[in-house]
Amino acid sequence: MKKILFIILTLTVAISTILPLNAQPVNIPARAYILMDSKTGQILCEYNSKTPLHPASTTKIMTGILAIEYGDLDSMVTVSQSAIDNIGLGGMHIGLIAGERLKLIHILNALLIRSANETAYVIAENISSSHQEFFDLMNKRAKELGAECTNFINPSGMDNTSDGHLHVSSAYDLAIMARHAMSLPEFREIVKKTYYTIPPTNKHDEEIFLNTSNQLLFSKSEYYTEVTGIKTGYTDRALANLVSSARDESGMELIAVVMGVEKYKDVFTYSQQLLEYGFKNYSLTHVLAKNSYAETVHISDASGNSNLDLLVSEDFRCVLPKGTSIKDLTFEKNIMENITAPVYKGDILGSIEIKNGQQSLGKVDLIATRTVEQKLTTNKASETPDNTTKKSLPKRILNGTIIFLIAFILLRITLKKISRSIIEKNKF
Repeated sequence: MKKILFIILTLTVAISTILPLNAQPVNIPARAYILMDSKTGQILCEYNSKTPLHPASTTKIMTGILAIEYGDLDSMVTVSQSAIDNIGLGGMHIGLIAGERLKLIHILNALLIRSANETAYVIAENISSSHQEFFDLMNKRAKELGAECTNFINPSGMDNTSDGHLHVSSAYDLAIMARHAMSLPEFREIVKKTYYTIPPTNKHDEEIFLNTSNQLLFSKSEYYTEVTGIKTGYTDRALANLVSSARDESGMELIAVVMGVEKYKDVFTYSQQLLEYGFKNYSLTHVLAKNSYAETVHISDASGNSNLDLLVSEDFRCVLPKGTSIKDLTFEKNIMENITAPVYKGDILGSIEIKNGQQSLGKVDLIATRTVEQKLTTNKASETPDNTTKKSLPKRILNGTIIFLIAFILLRITLKKISRSIIEKNKF
């Protein structure tokens, strides 16, 4: 009995260190949802987050990413009849006309703010040489970002099929795509707008005024300061979907994905509840300070002091359950082995991974505080000049002696000749 009580007590303590005391289960009547930290990708709450579902117009997050990454937003594009034909039955559109010319940036705003289906195809046709090539690019980019359950067969999110393949994604996949999209300044700037005006074109004499489809942008909350995006979606098969994001005064930004809600208006309510859950129970915590000491390493072949301090390369902040102490975290260092001079100030020589239990919160590089020069070495020829000199000295003496003797003999012979010449002259 005591053992059972001890186990229960141990589990209670362990759980209390992971979950905040005031955390309440999130009860959202949806097919799937997820709440993610925008900065680190840390999952705060989820339900069926990796189940493939119909994403509807949240698909346009990826279409927008590709427009920014592969397109020239200032370029003029032409609306094709094909783009108009692919709006789909009951699909959202803004009444563009075949042959209409306007800048790609206007098309992108209409895509993300008003969710116009024809603009998705205008983007596809101006990025790739065919629709299928663009769909393949969508799937390729999704996988690069870490999507696991996504298969795009169109750029707008309509529930059509292609050769038996469904157009699907998951709450998790949409969250990581949204997280990347929000790192693109052009995307972030567009999805926070409540309206947009397209200037007159060759087919429209007047401006086209667009209201946002994201009603969460008009909401207020005591738990966050602003809604920062992102994208709505609805079809009969998908039901109501919403990928949303909000930020509080500390700078903490969370991304919420809610999929498969029966009533369209309810998806905004549930998304707000999910976001508020995160801001109520989690906070942004400063874990590591830039230039703080991390480790001292030995540098081989160093000139002078071979001990080198490593510093944290940048400030590290992460989202933690309220009440969590930094002492509860673990810091795993990964330092390069056999570091050899030269090393330069600012070189990355390792990293430190921050964990909360088994969950990784992120990594920070560790950098050299100073330059360490390599110890000067000399070659064998320069290492033994004295020995060479010593070995060659007797030879030099011998050579000098021989030269001296030869010179002496020649001098004697010359003197003898001169002496004989003088004697002979005296005889006469």
